[in-house]
Amino acid sequence: MPTIRTVHQSTLAPERVLQAAYDFSERRAEVWPAVSGPRLTVHDRGDTWADVTEGTRAGPVVNWERCHYDWSQPGSVTATVTDSNVYAFPASSWEIKATPTENGSQVEMIWLREFKPGPRGRLFGTLFKVVGPRLFTGYARDVLTNLERIEPSADPREPQDAASDPAVALGLQLSQSEGSQ
Repeated sequence: MPTIRTVHQSTLAPERVLQAAYDFSERRAEVWPAVSGPRLTVHDRGDTWADVTEGTRAGPVVNWERCHYDWSQPGSVTATVTDSNVYAFPASSWEIKATPTENGSQVEMIWLREFKPGPRGRLFGTLFKVVGPRLFTGYARDVLTNLERIEPSADPREPQDAASDPAVALGLQLSQSEGSQ
């Protein structure tokens, strides 16, 4: 299966990096450049999981994926594709792992992608294989840079205090829509 793996360093504690992966508030688009705020729908959410549709414009088309997010395993957040207009499912997923370091955390992002048959799938499947490693490495760096800009930390080894889940802290409203975008 086509896979892209990137590893980067962050000045933030692992908990803060991972929280950003399941923060579905308005700030998600500020941290994750491939997420468009108007194309973000939280269908349902539990203590350690969420059912979310996210989309982004890729040139003249909009690609979207509906994922089951799971952050029940320490040190990791996994998003498994359950529906999409470009990715095959359930074979496609992405995962972010963060482990502590002396100066913050080591962050690993892994994208496993199978593409749907048809012109869109062939196009994006080819792009994923040819330019994906360079694009996703840059994307991962951008995510961490954005997060560090938004959440500077005086001591990267200390977890975020008070309301540690930003979505809960902001009073996230869940969408009851069942359809995909």
